[in-house]
Amino acid sequence: MRFSVVVPAHNEEQLLSSGLDAIAEANRSVAGEVEVIVVANRCTDRTVEIARAAGARVVVNDARNIAAVRNAGAATATGDVFVSIDADCVMSPFAFSEMERLLRTGRYVGGGARVRMERSSVGIRATLRDRRRAAAS
Repeated sequence: MRFSVVVPAHNEEQLLSSGLDAIAEANRSVAGEVEVIVVANRCTDRTVEIARAAGARVVVNDARNIAAVRNAGAATATGDVFVSIDADCVMSPFAFSEMERLLRTGRYVGGGARVRMERSSVGIRATLRDRRRAAAS
């Protein structure tokens, strides 16, 4: 199974390396290839340089709409399975192996992920509570 991971990024030089390192670590849990596509969106920092140094393919896109940015990366993807993760997020080390396991059952065609926040605040807790309510309805 070949995975294509699209990472939209706008001036993410501070966090991109840890996210790309996590994708590389998750890649070690599967035999198939994982291609990483960073979509540099109106970047004025070192995002492109960091992405290329990590071995990612870089697509430059100036859209002001996150869906258009993700779609620009998806248009260049060549994998069997499409994954998108934000540049400021860190993937689980077993994400690809778990996706592979579930997809091979034939019972799944897509999915989402649980979110574990690194910090908490009243605003973050309220947002997560509202998202859970929306998902339940």
